[in-house]
Amino acid sequence: MRRIRKAALLTSFVALAFASGLAPASPAAPAGLKKKVIGRSVENRPIISWRQGDFAAGFRVLVVGSIHGDERQGMRVVANLRQRLAGRNGPEGIAFWTIRTANPDGTARNTRRNARLVDLNRNFPYRWDGSLNGGYNSGPRPASEPETRTIMRFSRRVGFDLAIWFHQPWGRTLVPCNRDRRWAILYSRLSGLGTGGGCDRGSYPGSAISWQHHEYGTTAFVVELGPRVQKRAVIARHAGAVIRLARRMS
Repeated sequence: MRRIRKAALLTSFVALAFASGLAPASPAAPAGLKKKVIGRSVENRPIISWRQGDFAAGFRVLVVGSIHGDERQGMRVVANLRQRLAGRNGPEGIAFWTIRTANPDGTARNTRRNARLVDLNRNFPYRWDGSLNGGYNSGPRPASEPETRTIMRFSRRVGFDLAIWFHQPWGRTLVPCNRDRRWAILYSRLSGLGTGGGCDRGSYPGSAISWQHHEYGTTAFVVELGPRVQKRAVIARHAGAVIRLARRMS
């Protein structure tokens, strides 16, 4: 009987501690980290975001490692960035959301498109072109794919100020021809990945960055890493460039 009373008392104390915010954080979760499943793929794989940095920040950054499943080196940049931000609050006034892959089915298969053979970076509603097929199949209608809708809901909910999407294999920073060009150029200098000259006129219908910029005014651009496996120093330089750019913009 005495054991039962002690167990009940302990249970009550733990419940009270959690309710009052006194309970310690789980040791499995690094400080300043919020991990969340924000959606599911065609084959029900989770699309997961990590939130790190200053949670009360007014400047919000999204970094996506891959939307094409066979372009995987950006996922290493995301991993490096998460390591840099782990266990600390990160730069003051900046919150970071990272997504390892927005196309987990394609990543599992090591293929560009998702499980329904749709190029997700041609499936967003802004300037969607239903005539695209083959490797650039835009889907049966705008935002037909659950992965696309996940990113749309997520962008709508958070309201990102900056979004950087990693691709391969062109080996250059794609500079928008709009007012965001100066930030993409600065990123190219910080990362050491040149622009190749000229600017990207947003000629890719249904792309994620065009939709984010059009809908919410997000400064959004693509970083095309080079082909094959990138050196560790290159990966680290890009992760550092993301933080440095965010600091300059915030």
